[in-house]
Amino acid sequence: MHYLHATLTETLRLYPAVPVDGRCADADDVLPDGLHIRKGDGVYYISYAMGRMPYIWGNDAEDFRPERWLKDGIFHPESPFKFIAFHAGPRICLGKDFAYRQMKILAMALLHFFRFKLSDDTKEVTYRTMFTLHMDEGLQVRAVPRRGLVEV
Repeated sequence: MHYLHATLTETLRLYPAVPVDGRCADADDVLPDGLHIRKGDGVYYISYAMGRMPYIWGNDAEDFRPERWLKDGIFHPESPFKFIAFHAGPRICLGKDFAYRQMKILAMALLHFFRFKLSDDTKEVTYRTMFTLHMDEGLQVRAVPRRGLVEV
């Protein structure tokens, strides 16, 4: 299950469910780079872009490579301040482990019973960045039952 966990994590690195997030300063503060912020200022970060930054993830940052999360076949997480799909620090997502469990169960069930094919593999998939990441016009796929497992 380590490779599945790495695959889901790599997917979230490149396509985080919440691509833009921010906080409001509740007191005057200084960010690590020296920028002064005042109480009430909004501080936003774009996790969609951060997951593709070469200085964070290396020269292959835009490549889908689940192996980046594995060492000798075992999943090794990065700091939540680097992989921010579930946020970090005192506000890290309490449902992170539950979310991974749900994703794994659903992925195993779907992949066990079906093969998936794009309805139109010539159409480019595009995204709309909103509070949550949406596929523009959805992703049209055909689920084909695997032979011997499901009656056709």
